[in-house]
Amino acid sequence: MNLVNVGYRSTNYYVLANHRPRLLLDAGWPGSLGKMRESCRRMGIRLEDIPYQLVTHYHIDHAGLVEELKQLGVKLLVLDIQVAAIPLMRQHIKPQDNYTDISTNGNIILTEASSRAFLKGIGIDGEIIATPGHSDDSVTLILDEGTAFTGDLTNPILLPDDATNPTWQSWQKIRDRGVTTIYPAHGPVWKM
Repeated sequence: MNLVNVGYRSTNYYVLANHRPRLLLDAGWPGSLGKMRESCRRMGIRLEDIPYQLVTHYHIDHAGLVEELKQLGVKLLVLDIQVAAIPLMRQHIKPQDNYTDISTNGNIILTEASSRAFLKGIGIDGEIIATPGHSDDSVTLILDEGTAFTGDLTNPILLPDDATNPTWQSWQKIRDRGVTTIYPAHGPVWKM
């Protein structure tokens, strides 16, 4: 799988591709569609050619462009544990943010159990798992090659060794799947 960072400002956004784009991971700041388009163009990708998007959690810097991308034809994948978080985004948005509310129309709702088969069908070997900690709706995309896209999940070296902590438990789920490389939403790629 070819992983292309099309990030801007302080956030990494990734396009997963093999012969063609398959999935956009995280969806930019509201009001920045032009910036996202330009960032993709510099990497040889047209936004309109990306069939799906997945958001690691519903905060403004990760899901701000979701509806605008949907209007371009980029379908939204949502893990079932994220559904309730989508309308809550509006609580943290200011009018000057130029945010467009995310509609429920056309969203593809997945469960952890169904995510593997769906991803396989679009050419990605992996799964989407719930990884609460940064937020209750946080998810991680794990590729079978040992790569994980963790969004804003706190780095495990910053956590106390406490098996009751939800973030610690999320990292244990990631470790249990044999992940060796982490692609965070902020900062550089790192090895486990």
